[in-house]
Amino acid sequence: MAARFPEGNQVQLRLRKGHNRIWSCDKHGEQIKFYCKKHKIPICHPCATKDHSQKPCTLDDIEDVIFERRRQLNEQFPKIQELQKQIEALNTKIKVLSASGSTHFRTIDNNIQASYHDKIESVGEKENRMIRVINEEADEEIRLVNENREKRINNCTLEMEKERKIIKDKEKELLLDAKKISEVVFMKIKDITNKNRHVINTLMNIESTISRINQHDETLLKEAPQVLASIDENLSLNVHQDVSDCLDRIQSEVERLEFVEGTVGGEYYGRIDGYIGKWELVKSIHIPSVVNKPWVRGLVGEDEICVQDGDNNAMYVTNINTQHTEKVIDGGESMTSCTPIDSNVIVCGKDSDDCMGDRLDGCITLYDRQWKVIRDISIPRNGYDSVYVDVDRDWMILAAEYYQCNIYVINPANGKIVNTIKMQGKKVRGEIQALSSGDIVVNTGNNRYTVISRSGGEKAVIHCDECRVGKLTDTLYIAYYDGARNTIAVDQASHDGIIQARRIVEYEESDRTLFMNPCLVTPFGTLVGCDGDKLLIYKKTFIL
Repeated sequence: MAARFPEGNQVQLRLRKGHNRIWSCDKHGEQIKFYCKKHKIPICHPCATKDHSQKPCTLDDIEDVIFERRRQLNEQFPKIQELQKQIEALNTKIKVLSASGSTHFRTIDNNIQASYHDKIESVGEKENRMIRVINEEADEEIRLVNENREKRINNCTLEMEKERKIIKDKEKELLLDAKKISEVVFMKIKDITNKNRHVINTLMNIESTISRINQHDETLLKEAPQVLASIDENLSLNVHQDVSDCLDRIQSEVERLEFVEGTVGGEYYGRIDGYIGKWELVKSIHIPSVVNKPWVRGLVGEDEICVQDGDNNAMYVTNINTQHTEKVIDGGESMTSCTPIDSNVIVCGKDSDDCMGDRLDGCITLYDRQWKVIRDISIPRNGYDSVYVDVDRDWMILAAEYYQCNIYVINPANGKIVNTIKMQGKKVRGEIQALSSGDIVVNTGNNRYTVISRSGGEKAVIHCDECRVGKLTDTLYIAYYDGARNTIAVDQASHDGIIQARRIVEYEESDRTLFMNPCLVTPFGTLVGCDGDKLLIYKKTFIL
């Protein structure tokens, strides 16, 4: 600070002999009495009289200055101690969250392992049953069967081994997904821990510096302003609150994670879900150019999407994993919806111009996996020749005629109507989709989808252009046209219509589309959109 004083007038301080805390002026040998606030230096009485008696110099008593500096530093101790308590509390909170996160992920891992262990056990039981049957048959024709038995057993074992491998591979994939998510969580916790540790070290350094400069008045006068400024800077960052908020957010996201499992289309599926995450486009599959007006008709397998040409009604199926597209029906009646009943049978609803009388005889058709007709199912006719279908949790067909209020529950084994759900004050204007709860999501027109109970009562109304159900979680994917952006946007909602996330995906639509295509979600959690030229494949990733 003395360097700021005009050259030639700098004053060097030294301790006077015989005095522990009294300085004397090198120039005059007099005791230091004052502190010049203008030049920020301590001075003696002659210095004050000769060099600092005029403005802009302002003099304070040196003891008052020392006392005030020491008081300012000492006032910081309670703040530092309080902040140290808060940081220690955060350390405890970090440890608790880390422990609870580990427990939660162990629970998910255990759930996955327990579920797939049962599946593997079931395959073993299936193998044993088949081997017993083979052995019983072999007893009737000892020589012939014995020659053939080992071959059949080996074939059986190889087949079951394939099933085991599929199950084990899926289990391994899910455990890897859980591990990746846990790594994201604990990396974030590690970053927060390092940040917290840095703050603690900074506070410890400040505390040590205060203790050091408090030992000598000269050091106190020189370094106290910088120390005070450092304290103010570190206390003003409010680091403890930021860390606490981040920890709360991590805990909330971790608690949303869950292992979900169930049966869709007669097949068992399981995946890590429950979180919102971020949807990323992973691939685009071009729709063949021969399809003039592509219209997505449904998900007919775990990775198969059927698309119909609105010009000639030819049906195509695209495998989103292999990206292979195959024409399965040359043309004919227009489909309204297609969905699997089980791994072998697909049911489709249709538009037909040939129905007469009081029955709709060609508007519901069962197909095998080679798209060969198994049989048609008939329902009452009330004026329109369009039928929409889906399959409920009990593997029963739900079928409804356009602009009617009845939804029929049909046994696919014999084609018989086992129940009729009559909507109250609503009419079917498009797709019907079953929820695992038993409720049904119905397109009731005017850009509305209505969730109804099995008694036909309204439970929720969703306003959108298109709505599709994620069968494994009952999550709704709501698509709508955004005129301002000229794009198709998709929101995610709960099964009762509560929006969970806005614009999870967004894309432009081409001129090839006849109508807006829905966004479908596979049992594995893959979202499939269609812009008219391509099938857009999205995957969800966990983020913090």
